[in-house]
Amino acid sequence: MKKILMTWYGITDLRSSLSIDYTNGPVFSALSSEDYDEVIILGYTNKEKKVNNDEFIKDLEIAKINFQDNNQSELWKFINKYSNTPIAHQNFINWLQSLLDKTIKINFQEVFLRELNDTENIYEYANKALDNVIQQNNIEEITFYLSPGTPVMAFVWAFVALRYPNIKKRLIASPIINQPPQVVSLPNEWLEWHSKNISTDGSHIKAFDIVFHLFGEQRMPSFLGIKQFNSKKHVFINSEKYPAKVMKKFLDGAAFDEIKTNPFSAIDVKEKIESYINKLPKNYKIGFNLTGGTKLMYAGAMAVCKKINAIPFYFDAIHNKMIFLDDFSTEETKNITNVETFIQLHRNDLEISNKGKWNDIKDINNPNRTLLTKTLWKYKSQISHLYGKILEFEKKGLNYPFELKKGKIYINFDKNQNVEISLDSHIFYFNKWHNFHKYITGGWFEEYIYLQLEPLLREGKILDMRIGMEISFKEKTNQITKKLGLENLRYLKNGDPYQELDIVFTNGKQLYIVECKAGNIKSDYIMKLQNIIRFFGGIESKGILAACFAPHDKIVQKKIKDAKNLKLLTKNFRNQIVQIL
Repeated sequence: MKKILMTWYGITDLRSSLSIDYTNGPVFSALSSEDYDEVIILGYTNKEKKVNNDEFIKDLEIAKINFQDNNQSELWKFINKYSNTPIAHQNFINWLQSLLDKTIKINFQEVFLRELNDTENIYEYANKALDNVIQQNNIEEITFYLSPGTPVMAFVWAFVALRYPNIKKRLIASPIINQPPQVVSLPNEWLEWHSKNISTDGSHIKAFDIVFHLFGEQRMPSFLGIKQFNSKKHVFINSEKYPAKVMKKFLDGAAFDEIKTNPFSAIDVKEKIESYINKLPKNYKIGFNLTGGTKLMYAGAMAVCKKINAIPFYFDAIHNKMIFLDDFSTEETKNITNVETFIQLHRNDLEISNKGKWNDIKDINNPNRTLLTKTLWKYKSQISHLYGKILEFEKKGLNYPFELKKGKIYINFDKNQNVEISLDSHIFYFNKWHNFHKYITGGWFEEYIYLQLEPLLREGKILDMRIGMEISFKEKTNQITKKLGLENLRYLKNGDPYQELDIVFTNGKQLYIVECKAGNIKSDYIMKLQNIIRFFGGIESKGILAACFAPHDKIVQKKIKDAKNLKLLTKNFRNQIVQIL
């Protein structure tokens, strides 16, 4: 009778096989801790990565030196280049076979996904792999290994087994690196809860008496669960490191509670949830949001979910879907229509000091100002040569008068804040323009981008667009801002730092931050902008660098290209943003 291990393999396994990690990797650790007859290993292949073996051998020698020197930045460049490629797969399998008893059969299966967390295809490939195993007649036990791969890859193993309730199986996970895996759940009743999760019309119920949320560093999964379903109470399963009280303000009158657990002990999570549920009425409708937290938190919560016939669900942020984990039916994730929600969700130490509403800007809808803004785009090269001189005047005060003439451009800002500006044959006059310095040195470009995107707002393709939104810190956070690379934060009169977001909007799923650069783009600003995007919008947020001029510096070009959450646009702004959406 055969004992079979089914698993994905991940980055730690790959690093171990390349001798650039101090561990043996999760897969080898599991296989060396027990006697298995066969191991089924699934490995994701990224079709877009094109590498060759000679280059791999050369780069590997350099990577080993970087590993010894603890040069993690260069080391990760090597990993990112070769991970999820056939060369990496073959290297890992050869290494693993060399360490194992020859009686253990290694069955490696290449998997092609749309991206790393392609839930539907991960489920399909795992199903096919299990189907092939089931066709063998002499199976004693199948073990599903949760630790390697992504959280999506981990939880899919449990639900693949729903199709074969009579086969002996178990789940294992490694809570500590280089330690033997532990059994985290015995699936004795995996098929029993589904019938209780369906309403009389055949659909899943839409409201709960209580919803349990796995809560960790990322808050968005819990927020989506709060928004998706009506519930009388929300309970957050968390650790001491990540208190959940920040979620109270989003509950809209529902009751709040939290359960502190050891996030690396499935048994602790399971027992504490069970103890809590034992005090609830027996007829309660209970939901489990299993999107956040650690893999072992997931395993413990799922064990309770199955035992009490609760409804488990998961949010796929990539495809904006909510997945019921009892039958894998899906619903569209509900929209988040307010940009302030994203900011308040991710930073509990922030407050909105200027909402950035378009109509709150004085004289913003003056037709002459709109015409000037659109005309400046045509003269962007000429006007950019005057930025330096105007900024010198601005240092003396926003009301400081100045007069400039260069070529066919003439600008006069008098002591009464009246403006005359001519661009070739175009002549404009304005009265009492207090912050004209800021407008003419780049503010005009922010307004130009807003006007370009305004039709998308009217059509509903983007939601709640703001301009010049200011975000203040409730307390001084110099250490935090330095750590995040946000040293460019300016200061309000009361001493609290703040960040101004040029343009920000949402498509209902992610926050989009548009930084507008009317002048040159400096190298060190790319990383700061990436940090600003994550800091205010979370890991799923997107950044757009709208620039008047494409950067010529190769370092700047390379940094923009390597930025995963940032796109550079220099023309056709509206059409290109539609494509990004």
